Amino acid sequence: MGDLATEPILYSFTDHRVYRRESPLTIAEGEGIRIRDTSGKEYVDALSGLWHANLGFSDTELIDAATAAYSRLPAFACALGRTSAETELLAGELIAASGRRFSSVYFAASGSEAVESVLKFLWLAANTNGTPSRKLVVTRDSGFHGTTLGAASLAGIPNQHAGFDLPLPFTVRVPRVHYYRDHLDGETQDEYVDRIVRITRQRIEEAGPEDVAAMVAEPVMAAGGVLVPCDGYWPAMSRTLSDLGIPLVSDEVVCGFGRLGTLFGYERFGLDPVAVTVAKGITAGYAPLGAVLLGPGLTESLADAAEEYGVLGHGSTFGGHPVAAAVARANLRAFHERDLPGRVADLETSLRAAMEGLLDLPVVGEVRCIGGLAAVELMADATARRAFDPGRRIGRRVAAKARELGLIVRDLGDVIAMCPPLITTPGEVTEIVSILREAISATHREEM
Repeated sequence: MGDLATEPILYSFTDHRVYRRESPLTIAEGEGIRIRDTSGKEYVDALSGLWHANLGFSDTELIDAATAAYSRLPAFACALGRTSAETELLAGELIAASGRRFSSVYFAASGSEAVESVLKFLWLAANTNGTPSRKLVVTRDSGFHGTTLGAASLAGIPNQHAGFDLPLPFTVRVPRVHYYRDHLDGETQDEYVDRIVRITRQRIEEAGPEDVAAMVAEPVMAAGGVLVPCDGYWPAMSRTLSDLGIPLVSDEVVCGFGRLGTLFGYERFGLDPVAVTVAKGITAGYAPLGAVLLGPGLTESLADAAEEYGVLGHGSTFGGHPVAAAVARANLRAFHERDLPGRVADLETSLRAAMEGLLDLPVVGEVRCIGGLAAVELMADATARRAFDPGRRIGRRVAAKARELGLIVRDLGDVIAMCPPLITTPGEVTEIVSILREAISATHREEM
């Protein structure tokens, strides 16, 4: 490849110095959990595109839903007191699916838009409710919440801030949950949870709980390293938030729609959020769509604000697009009719069993698995928890080797992340982990 300025695509989440020397991967077609590039080479996509192709590729039910919707109403906006029939039906189905925990849905076109929207809604509600100082938002190290200004400010990933003059000064940063890497020598999981929840409470109290609008958090961190919370973390954190009078917003752009085995990620951990942000899996990636599910309190506050200011001055032309809504409705039907919870339970069992077999490799420090999410933590010394020198880019090299061998995974530093389609069978799990083992072993041999 030539100079960056001459290239037709500016790739997100990409080191363009590398891609000046290497050809990008261009995919031509896909079916099930497999994709093929323009040269005809086949890969197992163990990342579901980018955490979103939950039903794999070429699902006829979703394609038929989109085709039929295009023939009925190919375009319409959910704005100005108007919407499409498909979008209206989807909103009702989402509220019903939540057990009517939520009372309204705002539609966006992406996960970043959904998170950005909920931030604005929290601030608008604070102004309307007579608490204009309540604008701070609690967020965690290693969290990922999108790439717009507000959403990226919530992020706890340094490369989302570097060079962008971010984060904006409205965040209260608190610890992530990563027992393997972050626990003190001799510290049990219970002691670790007590410590980081205590630190979280201290930082909120220093900032002033009366000035905090909400905590925005992923039930399970995805792009931050597939960090599965310790048992006891969410109960303890929920009690702390309740004590301090701070509501929770559950960011489920990755964790929703079956990825953790439940329709909504908060259900897996018994959380009680006032709002939920979703995208990606809502359409299984077959059409762009994001949404914010809002509880009764926020819904009423936003209605009051619209009356006070004459309009709800926020919107998205493509949020709630009728074709995307039709696909989302078909995806919701598939969740129940195909018993996705049962399939994800089987997927989790087979993934965990296969991944635990990697612990015999000397550079594997930990494996993590929940629902259809999994990760391998690579370490120079697993016993001593000594990390590789970041400059050696071991994770990137393992991911590149896996790609050579026909497997798509994602390197998050020296964490290899996987998010296979929820339709992945136990036999396909064995294939995925076998290739990954070969990629790790080959990279390790090169290092010796």
